[in-house]
Amino acid sequence: MCRTVLFSLTLLLLLAGGSLAADTIFTWTDSQGVRHFSNTKPPDDAEKVETIEGVRLTPGDDTQARQTYERMAKEAGEEADRYYQEQEQQRAQAAEARHQQQEAQDSERIAAERARLQQEIAALEGRALSPTFSAGMRENLIQQLQEQIDRLSNEL
Repeated sequence: MCRTVLFSLTLLLLLAGGSLAADTIFTWTDSQGVRHFSNTKPPDDAEKVETIEGVRLTPGDDTQARQTYERMAKEAGEEADRYYQEQEQQRAQAAEARHQQQEAQDSERIAAERARLQQEIAALEGRALSPTFSAGMRENLIQQLQEQIDRLSNEL
């Protein structure tokens, strides 16, 4: 993208100077999907190679140069927009994956805690009554544990 911006600025400076050199400009896309602009031939593995033949213009005839510049600037802008959209989509996908992973971890944590609380309830139900542990105490403890299980269910 930096090359695209630099190329656009260079082309603008050439246009502002009054004439466009009679060079050949090559545009191509590399294997990573990055579009390049250069006055040297692209590598052999380049894709979507285009050649723009330069035309020497007189100082008063900048219409063609301006049209070429506007087309190239538009293409560079569209490419930048596509790049930023792809980056945003990748960030959104990564955020969604993190969210799903966090939900899975939370579900596992809640399931483990629920199992632990149910084991405590089972232990209380199997505990014998004594002068220091009455049926009312057992029911109260079981009720508290059941309320904790209910709160865990609401977290899902």
